[in-house]
Amino acid sequence: MNQDQIFRNRARALDEDLTGSASTAGADALLAEIVSMERAPARRRLLRPSGRALLGLTAMATAAVAAAAAVVAIPALQSGTTTLVPQPATSSSVTAAPEARQILLAAAVAMEQARAEGDYWRTATVSQSMLLDPTRTYVIERKWSKETWLAKRPDLSSWWINRYLGAEPATPRDKEVWRAAGAPTSWRYPRNLTENRFAVPFKPLEAAAGERTATRLRGKWTGSAGDLMGELMTWRELDEIPGNPEELRGYLEERISRRLTADAHPGLDVEQTTANLLRQGCVDIISRLPASPEARASAYRVLASLPGIRAVGESTDPLGRNGQTLSYQVEAEPGLFTQVRLLIDPSSGLPLSEVWTNTITLADGRTAELRSATSFQTIGWTDDRPDLPTQPVG
Repeated sequence: MNQDQIFRNRARALDEDLTGSASTAGADALLAEIVSMERAPARRRLLRPSGRALLGLTAMATAAVAAAAAVVAIPALQSGTTTLVPQPATSSSVTAAPEARQILLAAAVAMEQARAEGDYWRTATVSQSMLLDPTRTYVIERKWSKETWLAKRPDLSSWWINRYLGAEPATPRDKEVWRAAGAPTSWRYPRNLTENRFAVPFKPLEAAAGERTATRLRGKWTGSAGDLMGELMTWRELDEIPGNPEELRGYLEERISRRLTADAHPGLDVEQTTANLLRQGCVDIISRLPASPEARASAYRVLASLPGIRAVGESTDPLGRNGQTLSYQVEAEPGLFTQVRLLIDPSSGLPLSEVWTNTITLADGRTAELRSATSFQTIGWTDDRPDLPTQPVG
């Protein structure tokens, strides 16, 4: 597709939207162009001077779209399956990566056509986190999977299905140090270990994987629709999440303000904390909550309006799937930053993974990255039933 045709497609989508007579033709072309520009072989892309790859596509969009906010209401497209199928990685270099706002708005357009109901809201994830061994000489990576089956109907039970997937040295260098230490198959952490305390397990960490276990949701989780920024929600509260971007942002900011007022403490940077929670609230709605397709699409549009999010280009997630990568920083403490990468598939509107990275110094002075990642395998409504393990369940 040449630049003139791209220009016409963008203008047509905008014109149809502004006149209120939108058809899917312009939006189809816009989304296809956003996705194909990134996935086309490098030799067929428009080459630009070094350092200007991200600016080129943005300039083209600006010429066709007088105000970026006007693209927000582009009509919906048909989306694919809600189960994310692994795709082979590509070796092509990125020369014209879409800008972050375009990626998020393309995902919003696709999300509007997601399935809106079913017997169960199901999410399936694979998580991994890195931590230091008890001697602080090498890094260990542990993994686990989790399925969440949330039933809105009172005659159906809600479930968590978990499996511990094991632990091992994180890199070849870590494996060398681990072998030199005797290749232990379990690690016991001292009770008085305080550094990195939130990552240190309370019981011995085992290298071997475990069996699948299922837990019926009870107590405060009974009848729950999931959690938003760490707070459980009922199905009625879930239905109150707005499907309009401006209203959704106000809704989230009001919840955040109420939370910060209740948890206020000296030295809290309210502005920075609000920004962090607003981003995370949007990601929660997109990836975890059974909110309406309109609310989930609006969460992408709120993200598209926030500063500090940049496009990195196409990359591979921890499960080997290709996605468009967005990056931003979270200041956990004054001067202490965590790098966050959100990989999404704009053609389906579904997130692939969220990766948090910190840097730490080991006992021998070596610098290492500690990553915590959640990869989303399945997100959405289903009429299937959970495949419960045969062993007793909780």
